[in-house]
Amino acid sequence: MKYHFNITSGFNNINVIEALKKAGATELYTGFFEESVNKKYPIAFNILNRRGEDANFTNWQEFKKAITLAEKLQLPVYVTFNGLYVQKQYKLILDTINKVSSLKGIKGIIVNDIALLLLLKENKYKKDIVISTGGSIFNRHTVAFYKSLGAKRIILDRQLSIKDILEIVSYDKTMQYEIFAFGGSCFFIDGFCSFFHCSENLDYNQKIVNTYNVNMCETGCHLIEQNISKFSKYYKKKYNLDADNFLSSMKHSCNLCNLYELKKNKNLSLKIVNRKKSSISFVEVVESAVNALETIKSKKEYIKYCKRILEGKKLFKCNETQCFYK
Repeated sequence: MKYHFNITSGFNNINVIEALKKAGATELYTGFFEESVNKKYPIAFNILNRRGEDANFTNWQEFKKAITLAEKLQLPVYVTFNGLYVQKQYKLILDTINKVSSLKGIKGIIVNDIALLLLLKENKYKKDIVISTGGSIFNRHTVAFYKSLGAKRIILDRQLSIKDILEIVSYDKTMQYEIFAFGGSCFFIDGFCSFFHCSENLDYNQKIVNTYNVNMCETGCHLIEQNISKFSKYYKKKYNLDADNFLSSMKHSCNLCNLYELKKNKNLSLKIVNRKKSSISFVEVVESAVNALETIKSKKEYIKYCKRILEGKKLFKCNETQCFYK
């Protein structure tokens, strides 16, 4: 039996597309906004999408070239519009969606704003709608709700268990689902998080906030990371928290071992979590794990194999604490 998962990787420049294809990626996702829009609605405040400022394309011609190359390499592309919007922004969002969707290589868009979903349904949007992990999908009833609004694919929340995932994907096999496979983790539920959903620093002395150039103020997740690092002994004594493992899992988490239990599902895509950097090694390690499902006959041996390839790629030494979907 041939097991198959789509491997979905983020990217933000044309130079990495061929390398991602060679590494094993079968789908891509990215963000796009015009630079003029960013001056009006700074991406630092999560207006257009949640990728962070320098993880997006901002030049239309460069974006078109990238999508054309991806199409040539048979890599469908999804574009993120996974912010939460106010009334006066919907025309801008819809205009941008229509603009990017006019390109043949765009497979669809990633969204979670309910009003935007209703507008897309009202306007009879033709391409695929993917619900972001910000949509907070924890059960089959939520899947049915988003399906009624036109969704074709659901990105499942990383707080679910493997049992939860199997129940959801088995209930409605007409839907496509996406789960996190490798990349940075988070201890928050995405749809409930009110922190900046980007990884850069903020400069409040600038009239327009640029999220990549100054060390004046850190984003929410990084403040917690710094606090735990600085007071690791306190957290160990009070909460029995292993700070090293906790902080390591924020940088690298994976779902490779669990693929053994999920391998018979044909409607799953594996998401590589990356924004600014298109990590080729992340894609390679996921593809290696998928390919090994053909020959390895026990989960115990499969776990050993996954640990070996993680170390072989010099990503991290697995201690079974850095897992998505625990």
